[in-house]
Amino acid sequence: MRHLSVLLLTVVLITTIQAQHHHDEELHFSHPLIAESPSPDTKIRFDYFYRRFRSDRTSEHSARVEFEYAFRPSFSVEVNLPYTFLRTEGQPTISHTDSMDVAVKLTSSVFKEHHVLLVYGVEVGLPTGTDSKGIGSSHLVEVAPYFGAGLKREKVEVVAFTSVSVPTNKRVGDEDATALGYQLSFLFKPNLTVQPVIELDGQTGLSGLERGNTVVNLSPGIKFRPLHSEHWQLGAGVGFPVTNRHDFSIRAVMSAFYHF
Repeated sequence: MRHLSVLLLTVVLITTIQAQHHHDEELHFSHPLIAESPSPDTKIRFDYFYRRFRSDRTSEHSARVEFEYAFRPSFSVEVNLPYTFLRTEGQPTISHTDSMDVAVKLTSSVFKEHHVLLVYGVEVGLPTGTDSKGIGSSHLVEVAPYFGAGLKREKVEVVAFTSVSVPTNKRVGDEDATALGYQLSFLFKPNLTVQPVIELDGQTGLSGLERGNTVVNLSPGIKFRPLHSEHWQLGAGVGFPVTNRHDFSIRAVMSAFYHF
């Protein structure tokens, strides 16, 4: 954990120094439900995720709190704190904290005149889960550098991300593999209150037994501002796999965002 703390501190210091060169106000994007937003925010987000697994009649219920603080318009740090319940037919429900995520986000406005925002950074998954209960991990540290871009227009926002997730601190028998992840979001803005969104997310294994295996999910959803609020946004969506391989049979998400 000491080496991980040094790594995180180094990343924060480097990106903070680089962020000093970005003085112009960045483009700001509305946050999708599944994909990440390319623009740094200062917000708190509350999520409820539901996943149903076809193979063993198990369902997963996760509550998550996300904190993000934008130190500058081009730089933020985000922390995700999840807690997960696993329910299997005929067995007692088990629960535990899931793996916590800490992410650093840095943007570039070099293409701002074209309404495009570039974003890059790194996300680190910390071992706050439990191996014995199968919720997250109590020893794996997952490091995922990422790169993305957002296109902002009057009536639509398009966001794309790609990342490489590398599990570290592995033990003998661990099957976790390096994976290429990707996210694509189309968020529509017919008015100031309602925002329909269509998203794709997935990953392709790059090593081990998962090498070459690809999973892609499609998730339509909707966001809206209650009572035309300047701070609150609510959203809900449902997701399902569109490839033969899948991580779940169906997924649902409900979210509440509060922007400071």
